Amino acid sequence: MRCLLLALFLFSNSFAQSLYANITIYKDGFALVKQPVLWEDLETDQSIIIWDILPFGIVYDSPFLVLENAKVLTQSFNQDVFHFSDRLYNYLGERIDVKLINENDMSGTLVEVTDETLTLQRRRSIISFNRDRVAYINLPGLMEDVQYKPTIKWAIETKEEVDTLAGNLTYLTSGFGWEANYRLIIEPNGVEGQFLADAKILNNTNMSFDKMNLSLVEGRINLNSKVDQQQQTAGRKSTMINAEVSELGDYHIYSMGTNMNLVSKETLVTRLYTPRQINFEKTYLFENNEKSQKEEPLSIEYKIPNTIENNLDLPLPQGKIQLYQVLNSGNIEYIGQDKISQVPRSNTATISSGKAFDVIGKRKVLNYDKQRKSEEASISITVTNTLSRGVNIKLIEHIYGDWVVRNASSNYRKIDASTIHFPLSIPQESSKTVTYTYRKEWK
Repeated sequence: MRCLLLALFLFSNSFAQSLYANITIYKDGFALVKQPVLWEDLETDQSIIIWDILPFGIVYDSPFLVLENAKVLTQSFNQDVFHFSDRLYNYLGERIDVKLINENDMSGTLVEVTDETLTLQRRRSIISFNRDRVAYINLPGLMEDVQYKPTIKWAIETKEEVDTLAGNLTYLTSGFGWEANYRLIIEPNGVEGQFLADAKILNNTNMSFDKMNLSLVEGRINLNSKVDQQQQTAGRKSTMINAEVSELGDYHIYSMGTNMNLVSKETLVTRLYTPRQINFEKTYLFENNEKSQKEEPLSIEYKIPNTIENNLDLPLPQGKIQLYQVLNSGNIEYIGQDKISQVPRSNTATISSGKAFDVIGKRKVLNYDKQRKSEEASISITVTNTLSRGVNIKLIEHIYGDWVVRNASSNYRKIDASTIHFPLSIPQESSKTVTYTYRKEWK
């Protein structure tokens, strides 16, 4: 029986390289790779084919091969890859040499190996030390039957003699990731801005992918696997391809295009949507609980309607958003960053950019009376606006239990069982005060 290993991969700078793959990257740190494969110059009695150039993060039970002119009979995956830490167990009872950091060499019989410690039996003592203290370990003998990479082997059957096999190898692998990066560049008028949406794509595998067809999926898919995904990468580059969006069952899939390159250990930034000119609502938030008393700057909130009328109406994936302000001089300054949840069409994105310098809130408890079966408090909230323009204020008050509000000096809305909202508009260089009393009773 003869076997042949032939792969459509090249080696460059110690990284494997894939050509013409179709890759779908998920938010969970996994990707689905659909790799065209070709075996040439087959022998007449060829019945075994082997593939051993794969990402280190491959999900072992995921690969399957579909051949155009042959039938796959069996598939075996040898994942017994060499790991020095694992091989230490094979030397239990053997004499080894250990060099500790900033200390002399020592020799002894290896009697215990754990994730954190090594233990040696020396001539007159037993010594145990943390593995992070080890500079190097010298083991006796030579390594035999060492496999450095995972290997897939297939037994195949052909109906007629062929010298070429073609097909597709599909598998899941960890080491990939992506997230949306948004930018809102606010115009000097403070009510509109330019909205930019990019995708940051991470390839933390040992393979580079050239001339690939790339898709991104928004939504958390249940994979029931632990992902070790590192966020630091060696390189970063940008491209301005726009995505096409379609539905994938209950998820959204973004087709980023073909003929794209993603180098190993690289982060690629590409455009999700063309830039949009949008409007937004800016509000200052002061949020408190029952008996809290404080004086502090108000939080700044931006609300962006994801609607046709606002030049959006797009499925916006989860990510982070950076805010920039265009000054009257034309200069652009960074003013904050926030996370953004998934925003379906016709919903509204809410963004916080930090605390305002010139809009201050002060909350006082004027009176508090607690009896055996009741509680009553009178609250005063003053918001001062020292800006040269008017501002919209959102006062949020949280009251818990069975309560009623009395003698409110301003209209309010009940949001839920424990929240009320006072909307205010405060002119430039002025202030407003809201007072109310809440009462709670229990049996």
